[in-house]
Amino acid sequence: MNTSVNSKTQFAEISNNRSIAYRSVGEGYPIILANRFRGNLDTWDPAFLDALAKTNRVITYDYVGTGLSKGSQANSNLQMANEIKELAEVLGIKKFAVGGWSYGGMIAQMALTEFPEMISHGIMIGTRLPGPNVAPPQELFFEHALKPVYDLADETVLFFNPEYPASVKAAKESHDRIASRKSDNDVEMTEAQWNNLLTSRDYVEDKHGTFKKLQESKIPVLGLLGENDISFAAEDWFSAKGTFPTVSMMYFAQTGHGPQHQFPELSAKYINEFIQH
Repeated sequence: MNTSVNSKTQFAEISNNRSIAYRSVGEGYPIILANRFRGNLDTWDPAFLDALAKTNRVITYDYVGTGLSKGSQANSNLQMANEIKELAEVLGIKKFAVGGWSYGGMIAQMALTEFPEMISHGIMIGTRLPGPNVAPPQELFFEHALKPVYDLADETVLFFNPEYPASVKAAKESHDRIASRKSDNDVEMTEAQWNNLLTSRDYVEDKHGTFKKLQESKIPVLGLLGENDISFAAEDWFSAKGTFPTVSMMYFAQTGHGPQHQFPELSAKYINEFIQH
């Protein structure tokens, strides 16, 4: 049985000297997921991907120049968003849902607003809006996210909510599920590669008018937000209440930056139902 733990890493040749490493699990309507800061193919929770794959074809990938993908890293968020378009075109996918977690949510929003003819739905998990935000990332996030190597304790702070025993327990369970893949593994981003992600500022500075394009978009968007997200606070979405007519939000209590890893089946249930309607 094809699951996210045993799915084969494949490569989409998108241009000379540039290829995108990706994995595909499930059948049905396609969802392309952009990953978090420092994430690779192995950092998605298998329980979340497999629950999504019950009714969809779920595609995860590495940004060009990171992980197993080949080529030079993009120097802008817009170029990174274009990688989603290029991947879909190589795979022969004309219409799909685009999703993103954290940093990947920024890339997904740019794909949605720049290539709307290809996108049917947007799924934004633990991410921020373009332009100035009400609540900047907490210093605690940088203390853990910028460590050369981080462990379960760091993951618990970064992606869960250590104030609650249930969230701490969920962090260990998710960590163990992610570690269950033992072969055909990805390679971690180097410090130079993930530092390069921080230099791409066109989304944060809203140089392409993404905020206004989101306001004018007709594409339905679902946001999954954690109660105590130390990276991208849910308050930023609440502050924009009423300005995004196609946006719906699910708010998870006692969670952090990765609600889909604490509640993988429930998160996938919301997403699957959202895409089907």
